[in-house]
Amino acid sequence: MTNRAHMEQTVRSLYAARVRGDLDGTVRDLAEEAVFSLNGRGTGIAAMSEDCCGRPAVRESVRQLIENWRFDDWEETAFLIDGDRVALQWAARVTFVPTGKSATMQAVDMIAFRDGKIVEFRQSTDTAMLMSLAS
Repeated sequence: MTNRAHMEQTVRSLYAARVRGDLDGTVRDLAEEAVFSLNGRGTGIAAMSEDCCGRPAVRESVRQLIENWRFDDWEETAFLIDGDRVALQWAARVTFVPTGKSATMQAVDMIAFRDGKIVEFRQSTDTAMLMSLAS
């Protein structure tokens, strides 16, 4: 089992990197077999609507997200750990770069660890809001 302090530090470092737009830092602690999903179906953006399996596919998806979605004023609102699983609730001012539209977004991430690495990362947010920013 991965220890609590390691999970907290890993997730917080991941988000610090994401806010900076640092791809390598964002994906640094992913396992080779990592799975990533975001409930952004309907936005027309593949990285937001298709499950990604394996570190290379996740890296490409995250690259597209960083390129298209800027985060400002990111704030952790809840952080819960149960065994090797983390539930993170957060809010940020999100801008869809191609349209320049922004809104405050809240999300909940469910993250699973194995052997100190992230093996599963599932994010849920307001898809209608995402679609309004992307159109």
